Amino acid sequence: PIGYTKLSKTLRDIQKQKKDKDAVIRKSCCGSQTTGYDDLDKITGKQLIFEIDMLSIQQPGEYKKEVWTMSEKERYNLVSDLRQQGNQFFKQRNFESAEKCYAKALGILEQLGLKEQPNSEEWNAIEDLKIPLLLNYSQVKINQEEYLDAIKHLNTVLKRDPVNAKGLYRRAVSHGGSWNVDEAIRDWEELARVDPSQATLAEKRITELLNNVKLREKEEKARLKGMF
Repeated sequence: PIGYTKLSKTLRDIQKQKKDKDAVIRKSCCGSQTTGYDDLDKITGKQLIFEIDMLSIQQPGEYKKEVWTMSEKERYNLVSDLRQQGNQFFKQRNFESAEKCYAKALGILEQLGLKEQPNSEEWNAIEDLKIPLLLNYSQVKINQEEYLDAIKHLNTVLKRDPVNAKGLYRRAVSHGGSWNVDEAIRDWEELARVDPSQATLAEKRITELLNNVKLREKEEKARLKGMF
């Protein structure tokens, strides 16, 4: 059987070459017991006794599987759990943890989708499951004022579901936050068309946006005037 020092030397050599491709690895020859590592040379040929400390004991059901070891059903269940966890974090205004939950769930769905034929029934079902997660993820980004990231994910939602009211609302807010005035107005108007109950709100937001634009232009002119 392979000895501890030989095994340890092999693993160390591999790690050393990963860090430095030009590293020189000393090889033993002609019956030499030298490993190239002083601490290993000192114990070569000696009987070793290993002590193992038990750090924790996990009861049945406590062990968390890695995603890649899960069955398809377990992955779908995990997606649902992650969405609920993300929602709880969001309610607590723990946006960073919420973002991680939504992102992990989306990543799992992305992997599941790779196994399906595009536009098949199964593939479409997975794409539909992404919609609420993308909406939630984008709301996190809006709260973090990361509007461009929110717009990117909302574009995905609205490409699949062009009349998604939540998607239109949140993208309008994001465009407004990014000072994409024309795009924001277009989304507010589309929201009013898709959901007439939101028409008054959309009109109010458009008015607020245009007023903010005028105020910003006025402040910019005052700032430039002060430079000369």
